[in-house]
Amino acid sequence: MITASKEINISKTRSDDEDFLEILQHRKQVEFINIASHEMKAPLHTILTFSELLQKDPEKSSAYVEPILRNAKRLQRLSHNLLDLSRIENQSIRLNKESFDLTELISSVSYDMTKGIDGNYHNIVIMRPSKPTFITADKERLTQVVCNLLGNAIKFTANGIISITAEKQIKKNVIVISIKDSGLGINPAIESALFSKFVSTSHDGLGLGLFIAKSIIEAHGGHIWAQNNIDCNGATFSFTLPLF
Repeated sequence: MITASKEINISKTRSDDEDFLEILQHRKQVEFINIASHEMKAPLHTILTFSELLQKDPEKSSAYVEPILRNAKRLQRLSHNLLDLSRIENQSIRLNKESFDLTELISSVSYDMTKGIDGNYHNIVIMRPSKPTFITADKERLTQVVCNLLGNAIKFTANGIISITAEKQIKKNVIVISIKDSGLGINPAIESALFSKFVSTSHDGLGLGLFIAKSIIEAHGGHIWAQNNIDCNGATFSFTLPLF
């Protein structure tokens, strides 16, 4: 009888745990849908508004096209992030590895992301190894990571210096890439959960960028972290990648 009672209690406990996990999963799904819907609402409203204005007054197309294009790109980034999240959750993210010069990738991304800055003045200092640094990795995915980290640095540095370094550590067989800004720094309230899902460094966005960046770096066998600078001006985001 005691044995039967224990089996019943164990079975009940497992059932309760499964019910709790199912409820928790459902809540996460509802929360995710609410967040995604909220993030889509603003750019969709802007696109619709300016499209209607363009329809009424085609002569002012130059003034209306820019916000339409900007918000369409915002929706595109959102959809890409949602797709990446789904792949990460299903452990189906794939890496298409190739050999390429990492320092050239950093230079290219830096140029593309800073040439269109309007109203802010950033002094982008790129310090890199004297010789090209070739690694074997997924070039498109690493471009995504650098874009995300550099984009955050630009967003929070209205007037200052952003330095990007790539340092080989031969003994550890890794290269360390660091993006250091002189902006606002990391909010202590979110520092410990910075690379978690739905944790946003600003009031806009789904809070998926850093989570996806972390997943990409870890898929390469690397490590990513962030910390406020010692001088209390800005923060530094760093990640490692295997050299071979």
